[in-house]
Amino acid sequence: MDDTQVWNSGMARLNSFLVSLPAETAEALTLLLARYGRAKKDLAAVVAAVDAAAVCCECRGQCCLNGKYRMNVCDALACLAAQTAPTVDFTRKPVCPYGTAAGCTMEPGLRPADCILFLCDGIDRKLSPHDRLLCAELEQILREFIREASRLTGEQVGTPLLLWAEKQNTSSKFMVQRQA
Repeated sequence: MDDTQVWNSGMARLNSFLVSLPAETAEALTLLLARYGRAKKDLAAVVAAVDAAAVCCECRGQCCLNGKYRMNVCDALACLAAQTAPTVDFTRKPVCPYGTAAGCTMEPGLRPADCILFLCDGIDRKLSPHDRLLCAELEQILREFIREASRLTGEQVGTPLLLWAEKQNTSSKFMVQRQA
């Protein structure tokens, strides 16, 4: 199975899981994922305010190489809950499958947490002490959202989607929930 097939399988399993959730759990997860997206937007805004785009243009997005494992299960659930599926192209290795030469195809609130959390040295040098503190606080908030989503779903949603989807383990709580 190639990466595109694994991606499609994983997204289909997650979509089936989402529609099978009890209404109360689905509502709680949807609200959590919306707050998760807002926190990612807030963190991206702090970084954008120091002209991160200029830093990225200089290095040509070196951090965007080899990014196929950056999308975790929680990020994928957030995309599905927002009713948007990222465009992926796994044939352009080592370039990130979620971007193009012009940059990421996803809006900041739906980008992988790993991408939003990563601050290269060039960007870090531009951040004020206050900005660094704010970034650290937002990182903790994002990590707490992932822990809470894991608790709600009974699955480790911080796991990269492709690795999670590659598992053909029928004891996955996502599979058990769907079959019940």
